[in-house]
Amino acid sequence: MNNASAQNFLKIDDILNVYEDLRPIMPPYSSAHSPAHSSAHTSGQAAKAARMRDLLDHFDALMLDGFGVLNVGREIIPGAVELLTMAAEKDIPVLVVTNGATQDEQVIGHKYAQMGLPVSPPQVVSSRAAITHWLTHNRPPQWHYIGVGDDMTADLAVDDVTLIRLSPDKADGWADCDAIAIMGVTAWNMAWQARLTEAALAGCPVLIANPDVAAPHPDRFSHEPGYFAWQLMQAGETDIRWFGKPHQTHFAIAMRRLETMVGHNTLDRKRIAMVGDTLHTDILGGAAAGLTTVLVTGHGMFRDGGAEAAMAKTGIRPDFIIDTV
Repeated sequence: MNNASAQNFLKIDDILNVYEDLRPIMPPYSSAHSPAHSSAHTSGQAAKAARMRDLLDHFDALMLDGFGVLNVGREIIPGAVELLTMAAEKDIPVLVVTNGATQDEQVIGHKYAQMGLPVSPPQVVSSRAAITHWLTHNRPPQWHYIGVGDDMTADLAVDDVTLIRLSPDKADGWADCDAIAIMGVTAWNMAWQARLTEAALAGCPVLIANPDVAAPHPDRFSHEPGYFAWQLMQAGETDIRWFGKPHQTHFAIAMRRLETMVGHNTLDRKRIAMVGDTLHTDILGGAAAGLTTVLVTGHGMFRDGGAEAAMAKTGIRPDFIIDTV
């Protein structure tokens, strides 16, 4: 069963349960992460506002998730263009901080522009940047062969690393990998998962470039790499390295990008909004990075309701809740 045909079986309760199972590998969360001098709002109070545009005066910079905040599939969320335009008029820098890792930031930025969103490639910080940074600067020195497992994945540009393009139908290459990087799962199916599980349980580390468990589409939630990593853990695999939100390498790269945009490194993190639709990636990760968090409930993960119940179940609460951007 490929990813496209499997997604009908993934419901909001399933998604939350998987994310909760993954809490031990996530950064710690505290609803009291905000410094006492915060000028935005008391942390974790889930104050409600209609739109992100109504909150702009609280912030000096915005980090926006992509899916569920700016778009759902190829559809632009109403108000997204207006938010980006208003932020530009107020000289508020904007980054799109996305767990999409199959394509590089140039391609993602051009995709947004083609959709009609005023977003340029330098404004995109993808989880591909986080895994590329780690492979470049922090990977074990003996690692030179990295397997990749999605036909849509653009090549990773890392010096002294050779990519091995894997196939679920052939054993070739699997045993030669020093690690296997899962960038996306567009073509994923049970054969892929079986091959990956066999290699992982034989001792091959797995790098998850996109920790999302699910992504919102107009008619469904798709399974994403975090879901299949969770299945690996259920099978007994423990050597899994995580990149992208909520993990902090991604936020550190985004902060450096913001500092480059504004020309200094003295930004007050409590005047930076992390705006997203998912509690465990956007809100928990943003809080761990010291940012003010804003949950979008009218689109994305909670478009059919359930946000309050999810917050009660997980204990993860944003600073603000908005219906739309």
